[in-house]
Amino acid sequence: MSTFLKNLIVTDVTHMKEGGANLLEEEEEEDSPSAQSVRGRLRALASGGGSMCLEQTVAGEETPYTYEVIYESADYLLSRTHHRPKIGVICGSGLGGLADQLENRDVFPYESIPNFPVSTVVGHAGRMVIGLLSGVPVICMQGRFHAYEGYPLWKCAMPVRVMKLMGVEQLIVTNAAGGLNPEFRVGDIMIIKDHINMQGFAGDSPLRGKNDERFGPRFPAMNNAYDRGLRTLAMAIVADMNLTEVVREGVYVMLGGPTYETVAELNLLRILGVDAVGMSTVPEVIVARHCGMKVFAFSLITNECVTQYDTDAEANHEEVIEVANKRKKDLQELAQRIIMSMYTGVQE
Repeated sequence: MSTFLKNLIVTDVTHMKEGGANLLEEEEEEDSPSAQSVRGRLRALASGGGSMCLEQTVAGEETPYTYEVIYESADYLLSRTHHRPKIGVICGSGLGGLADQLENRDVFPYESIPNFPVSTVVGHAGRMVIGLLSGVPVICMQGRFHAYEGYPLWKCAMPVRVMKLMGVEQLIVTNAAGGLNPEFRVGDIMIIKDHINMQGFAGDSPLRGKNDERFGPRFPAMNNAYDRGLRTLAMAIVADMNLTEVVREGVYVMLGGPTYETVAELNLLRILGVDAVGMSTVPEVIVARHCGMKVFAFSLITNECVTQYDTDAEANHEEVIEVANKRKKDLQELAQRIIMSMYTGVQE
């Protein structure tokens, strides 16, 4: 345990002891300053993220990711690039090559952007790239943030709000996923038509806490989270690219990770109608829809989920990167053509 946390715990314990009867009396008044202070600091410790990871609670405690803080990050980027992108892309494991194709690009490592988290996953470059893709202004995230890295869900999705305040109206989200549908094969591309928000079942959400109407409504609808029109457009592009045999459409589920799933877990998910399993995407999509963005998303099936006990097969991250590299040309062309069509629609 760090010296900072030790000191913080000692301070909190001392504070509670010294408060004694006064603190107990104040607990009868749930909104008393002392009670709020103690509850808030203990929540920070319990979250595993320290005081800078406080979520907004019913008591109204502020998170560092207020509208003003998000605006600071967006303004930092806008003041350092002449591009004004309307389309954003989140690149999943091994899929960051699209950003390398941008022309006249401005590159911002995450650690250089005010208030930004830092990606720690192999295969994620950890930078924001803004530039032109066939003349279309685009902003790409090369690397994302995951719950298994220790980040709360609202922090995983924070860059989506930064994009929104930069003027982004449409978002493409990509990921590497395990194929659970028995008809799927490694190297297939699954266009996501819906998701199952497993974290939401447990009461966790990137929208948890006090809502700021400047971002979106308290209760956003999710029945058309993955825009129907964009999915139809993508299938037409797929046919033109002669990729019909390897492109599927299905339901995605995000699990917390970092462990891959057990056989029992996978069999349960299949009963629920899940076609592909991953560890990302859902928080970003929820926040994007909350902000009013149109979303298109697809998964690269990088491994077949193990649903039988009598096998020695194991999923591993190296396989994910290898498959992504083999399919990256098709993925980049698909994304590029969808971006071109999105941009034409925005201009019209």
